[in-house]
Amino acid sequence: MMPDLSWGWHLAVLLLSLGGLALLALASEREGELLLRRPVPLAHRRLLRCLGWPLLALALAVCVGGWFGHFGTVLWLGWLSVAAVALVFGIAYGPWRDEPAGRRVRNARETIAASACCTSAGGRLGLYFLWVLLALSPLAFAWALWQAPVHPLRRADAVQGPVGPWTYRLAEEVQAAPEVLASGAAVKHFVLQLQGDELAVARAWLRVQPPRSPRTAGMAFEGHHADREAMIAIPPSATAQDAFWLTVQGKDGQLHHAEIGMRRLSPATADFVEGRR
Repeated sequence: MMPDLSWGWHLAVLLLSLGGLALLALASEREGELLLRRPVPLAHRRLLRCLGWPLLALALAVCVGGWFGHFGTVLWLGWLSVAAVALVFGIAYGPWRDEPAGRRVRNARETIAASACCTSAGGRLGLYFLWVLLALSPLAFAWALWQAPVHPLRRADAVQGPVGPWTYRLAEEVQAAPEVLASGAAVKHFVLQLQGDELAVARAWLRVQPPRSPRTAGMAFEGHHADREAMIAIPPSATAQDAFWLTVQGKDGQLHHAEIGMRRLSPATADFVEGRR
């Protein structure tokens, strides 16, 4: 479930990745001389590397900041692949491929050896297939990105509010009625994000109806500090007038509660319990 951010974020990641890879290409001995049409001194190549790697790291930071750690890393690798394919095609078919005569003479032996590998029909077919695959991979990635569902915490129906010294953002994973298991129990999956001093959070729970004691605080959330998940049971006695109770315990032992109306957090669950009764 991808967070719903504007395409400006994607464009920024693509440009940063493309810029970082271009600087690294200039820092290499062969591509640098080919693109700049002159030998690149070692000191300049080191400077280009020092500029290229931070751009790639910045692209990763933008992805993680906008799409969390797990989605952000995958997205960064995807846009990095798109930038790499674009750069490979650009270097291979750009006007700078018209190399000087001296360069062509030095590379003549390499060119003959490379062409000998592709003289057969099978070799040419494999080479064409490789180029088509490289050309289609960015389109496939863009299509998968377009079809990816929005992360629950980024949807407009996510509920936000204070709980103790923190601010919570809570949403149901799927906007649908609870799942009824084979045993007849109804369960619902929720996603939680706590903002503030996350290191001060010991545990967090969620349940329907007020907890009577810390032992009955509900189902504990599991996962990363910024993205916790829990599957809670919807009791048979629940009504649409009941509320979800979020309990957060700090490492100092203090318990903090937040009451969230059932219809406000999950209208489908409210309709489900009304129909069940």
